[in-house]
Amino acid sequence: MTNIYLASSFANVNLVEFAAKYLTERGHHITTEWWHTDFKQAIQKPDVEWYKDEKVQFISKRNFKGITDADVLVLIGHPREPRKYNGANIELGFALALGKQCYSIGCLERSAMYCSVKQLEGIEELVFILSDLQTKKEERIC
Repeated sequence: MTNIYLASSFANVNLVEFAAKYLTERGHHITTEWWHTDFKQAIQKPDVEWYKDEKVQFISKRNFKGITDADVLVLIGHPREPRKYNGANIELGFALALGKQCYSIGCLERSAMYCSVKQLEGIEELVFILSDLQTKKEERIC
């Protein structure tokens, strides 16, 4: 089993939900299911107050813990058009700084900062890579 953090945008929530289901059905664990509530919309406060809100503070800590607990981070992009990934880019940078394996599926805007991210053709390629990582992990244990 591989612990996975899925990063994306709420604009791609259907893709994220599909990926999470696909991966968990194959025995992998999603460390944080952040996509159930969009707190940018749910908590209607001015920015200064919004960032101080207890729920927002909790979400931040929960997501950073999910990345820390993950073996890999997967950035889920739109299949046909690049989009901006504000929070997801912070999550990706944190995962890279921790030395995590980082992958992307879908389109990304051009940025030299994505050079450290292995771009994949689709979820099936990710499952193949995760299987290979699991085999190597088991070999190290033996």
